[in-house]
Amino acid sequence: MNRLANPTGLVRSVIVSMALALLAACATSSFHAGPAPAVERSASWVVAPLVNNTATPYAGQRAAQLVTALLAQRDVGQVVAAPATSDAGGLPIDNGATAEDAARTFASQQNARYLIRGSVDEWSYKIGLDGQPAVGFTLSVVDLTSGKVLWAGAASASGGSREGVAVLAQETLNRLVESLMGK
Repeated sequence: MNRLANPTGLVRSVIVSMALALLAACATSSFHAGPAPAVERSASWVVAPLVNNTATPYAGQRAAQLVTALLAQRDVGQVVAAPATSDAGGLPIDNGATAEDAARTFASQQNARYLIRGSVDEWSYKIGLDGQPAVGFTLSVVDLTSGKVLWAGAASASGGSREGVAVLAQETLNRLVESLMGK
C-alpha cells in the first residue's frame, strides 16, 4: 500500500525513524571534580604524559597534548608538555611512576610551579553497529613547591555514532580544564 494513501502509516514511519535517530545520537557522561583551587595563574605548568590504562597505543600522550593545548588557551603562564619516556606507547608496567618521576624532574628543570598528571582509562569505539566513541580520564594538579594535590577530577563520556573519539576526548578534557581553572 502506498504510504501517501495511508497517512497513519506515514506518521508512524516518521515517528519510528525519529526515535531511532534520537537513540543513535544518545550520549552519556559522568563528571566529578573538586572546586577550582587558588593557583598562581602566571606560574609555569608542566603536563605529564597521562598514564595509559587502555589498549590504545599512545592514548596518554595524545590526551596530555590536548590538556596542554586547552590549558595554554587560558590566561596562565607557560604551559609545557613533559617529554614522553622512551616506551610511553604501551601499558605501563609501573603504573606510570617512572614517567611521573621523569615529568617531575623535567618540571623542576623548567622551574615550573604546577604539575598536571592523570590517566586515560578509556579511549576507544564501543563495539556494535554504530561504533560509539568512549573516553575516560582522571586529572590532578600538584603544587611542586609543597607536593600537595590541589585539585582532582574525573570525567568520562560516550558519544554518538557520527562523533570521533578525538572530538569527544577534547570536549571531555575541556570540561576538566574548565573546572580546574574556574571556567
